[in-house]
Amino acid sequence: MYVGSLFSGAGLGDIAAEAIGLSHAWFCECDPFARAVLERRWPGVPVYHDVRDIHGQNVKPVDIVIGGFPCQDISCAGKGAGITGERSGLWSEYARILRELRPRYAVVENVKALLGRGLDRVLGDLAEVGYDAEWDVFPAAAFGAPHLRERVILVAYPGGDRRPARAPILAPGGDLAIHGQPDGPVDWNGLRLAGPQSQAAVSAYSGPVVCRVDDGGTHWLDRLRCLGNGITPAVLRWVIKRILSASKNRSLRSTLNRKPD
Repeated sequence: MYVGSLFSGAGLGDIAAEAIGLSHAWFCECDPFARAVLERRWPGVPVYHDVRDIHGQNVKPVDIVIGGFPCQDISCAGKGAGITGERSGLWSEYARILRELRPRYAVVENVKALLGRGLDRVLGDLAEVGYDAEWDVFPAAAFGAPHLRERVILVAYPGGDRRPARAPILAPGGDLAIHGQPDGPVDWNGLRLAGPQSQAAVSAYSGPVVCRVDDGGTHWLDRLRCLGNGITPAVLRWVIKRILSASKNRSLRSTLNRKPD
């Protein structure tokens, strides 16, 4: 299966896609430093500079489109312009690309604030271009990260694919477990964790602590920005695995239901 990557950043989500067997047809990223990372890791794969340059007639067709459109106007840390803001408003380009390319699936990521600051617009635009959707909030702590980093993940697919017998793609499964129950804020390795799953981070994560610090070097600042803009790979890996499983099951049902020749 081929994947097209929008708002790719330095490719953290794309690492997850590659790890479970997807092949990249193209990327799209406006930041020069992030593009350099993509070009080094995936040599020979086209990297477009502007999402407005992606059209059905000039890019390779793909099975899955993935990408987290800009969150700056939606995030609680921003100025609150909302999904029609200059940066988050690029969601409209995402919807246009789905209308033109018609992939089997799309995976859309954004901050949790999207639930009250634009999810209705996203769902409306998806319906307008013929896509149905499922969504949920995933804390990175549930996948072993040392922070909560709650993100909305939305999976969209052509609306005609929904049938009564179809199992939801994002339904909880045994391979997703949030460990422990919160008892309030937790101080851990110099980090102050707070939120509904603060204890989950402590119990699930066993790796080194990476703090957002600056040693004064330009490239370190660039790396921090790329990490800050990226999705936790383990989260997207879990979601894509569910998509591949659902796709396989639908193909199997289609085979079993086919009338004999």
